[in-house]
Amino acid sequence: MGALMATRVRRLIPALLISLTLAFSGCTKPAVKGGEGEGPRPAAAADPLQEAENAYASGKFSQAENLALRLSSDPATQKERKLQALRLLAAAALKNNHPSLALTALDDWSKNAPGVDGETEWQDALGRTLRALPSYEARTRANAIYQDSARSQSARSAAGVILAVRQWVDGDLGRSLSALENIYGAARDSREKAALERRLALELHFGDASASSLAAGAVNKENRSRFPYNVILIDKLRRESLDRAKREQALAALRELAAELKLADPSLLSGPPTESEISIRPSGGLVSTGPISGQPVVLLLPLSGQYSAVSEKIAAGAKAACAQMSSGGQQVSLIVIDSGQPDWIAKIEALPPEAAIVGGPLRRDDYSKAKGGGLLARRAFFAFLPSLEAGDEGQKAWRFFSSPKDQVDTLLAFTSRMGITGYGVFYPDENFGQRMAALFEERARAAGASTVIKASYQPQDQNNWMSAAADFLAANKKGSVFRAVFLPDSWKNMDIIVPNFFYQNETRQVLLGTYLWEQGLSGGGFVSTQYYGLAVFPGAWNMASPSAARLQNAMLADGKTGADFWSGLGYDFARFSARAGIGQGFTPTAVNSALQSLSIDWSIAPIRWNNGAASQEMHLFTPNSKGFAPVNEQEFRAAYEEAWR
Repeated sequence: MGALMATRVRRLIPALLISLTLAFSGCTKPAVKGGEGEGPRPAAAADPLQEAENAYASGKFSQAENLALRLSSDPATQKERKLQALRLLAAAALKNNHPSLALTALDDWSKNAPGVDGETEWQDALGRTLRALPSYEARTRANAIYQDSARSQSARSAAGVILAVRQWVDGDLGRSLSALENIYGAARDSREKAALERRLALELHFGDASASSLAAGAVNKENRSRFPYNVILIDKLRRESLDRAKREQALAALRELAAELKLADPSLLSGPPTESEISIRPSGGLVSTGPISGQPVVLLLPLSGQYSAVSEKIAAGAKAACAQMSSGGQQVSLIVIDSGQPDWIAKIEALPPEAAIVGGPLRRDDYSKAKGGGLLARRAFFAFLPSLEAGDEGQKAWRFFSSPKDQVDTLLAFTSRMGITGYGVFYPDENFGQRMAALFEERARAAGASTVIKASYQPQDQNNWMSAAADFLAANKKGSVFRAVFLPDSWKNMDIIVPNFFYQNETRQVLLGTYLWEQGLSGGGFVSTQYYGLAVFPGAWNMASPSAARLQNAMLADGKTGADFWSGLGYDFARFSARAGIGQGFTPTAVNSALQSLSIDWSIAPIRWNNGAASQEMHLFTPNSKGFAPVNEQEFRAAYEEAWR
């Protein structure tokens, strides 16, 4: 019956080729002025797509589904609107428990927006849809996607995980576990592995408890540290922790696992996985034929692809800032242009002259395109990038983002206050590690360091990390040559590297991390705190600041999950843009002069400009049992002095 319904619906939805549109969200609506002597204008006919989106937003999912189905089935509907209608149709059908219709909409959406099936929201929608189907049909549909070579590899892998779980529930446990091992083994990098770990965790968490119970019987001491058995064991222990009689034992076992498992997605240890929903983006376009009401705040962001989630957070923060400014009497309009669209350059050019500042882009390729298209000469771009092309910063464009130099300088300023002048650098021998190690040595020597000793290790050869650490630390055996070690590597590798230092009886070093530590610790989880009493790393987001707290309250009031660095970036840029005083006809000299005197109440770490070159005064954090916390410098100094006494 479900398959028949899907076939009928498919005939209603024509194939289409389009990408996601420009998103426009105004804190105030542009006024429409009539000519002199004109009488009242007739009310404009309701936009069916906007009507469908409004119905969805207000919880009228049946109405939204019917409108979206009608719009996506109409041959007269413009192509880009049809794609948005398909997106909305999939979301509404899921809400209405119409899985066959949702699956058809997802299928047509992915076929006509190449790559969208590789995004988290599409794959999560697929998981929810297949869970709502009868077991046999779910297996058939999942297998069809898994076998479809036209699909993205990540979509096929996600379908493979879903299929495997259905197989073991239906009595084919051994074969399905073997298939999961093969899928995971074929993953190309840690990002793909993290996605597979999360997908399996979701299927177990939201599926029938019998699936988890059945698979848990296959976990043993030999396999529990590898996929899929590690994820199965985490789910089993989390379920047991809900039983009061088993809670303490289960939580203790989870803490033990945290030190043993090397997950690509360590956040799975900090709590149950969360499943995203299809985000319904505004369908309105930029109004460029009339004046924009109030001060324009313009963002250039990729609203589709791998950066879409980050872009939506930036836009949400900017929206919160616009709402606050508008409620305070300052008229502002937020315009978000999707750099994922082929016509984004034309849309930038269509902006009115008073829209002189643009926040973004977020991707380096988009910056090069904006420069090549001559846009930098006509608008002041404040890029969300760690660096610009040589000679550009302060002359052709500006940055609204931290750089690797900011991270290193923040660490060196801190260690200098501790009286440290000797440094070690222990880095992975790959591009990022090499660049950061060279930068650290350059900045440390410029700051007057007495010693900088560098050593590397092969990132793919964990078996040799211990010997590499021993050779590196040997320099300190005959004297205190260095008292701080810079470790430019991901947080997940620290639980291997740092214990090796302790094994070599080196417990006194101040451990210096990068923003990668913040990324790894942001999900919380278990930290072996005995190793990190003298560890610090830089970060740009401190929830304890008053401005960050105001943004947090605004985000929660708007139904969002809460604030983070990315929403803070949008929040601060919107307020910066509205008060910077940079108008049409600007010159680089005038912009640089305005930046020198600008002052705002920052939610992220403050950004300063010197002759147009940006630097960020980053916060310092230290790992703790809950993830990380701001450094208490007085307590840190006391612990450091005690260690070296």
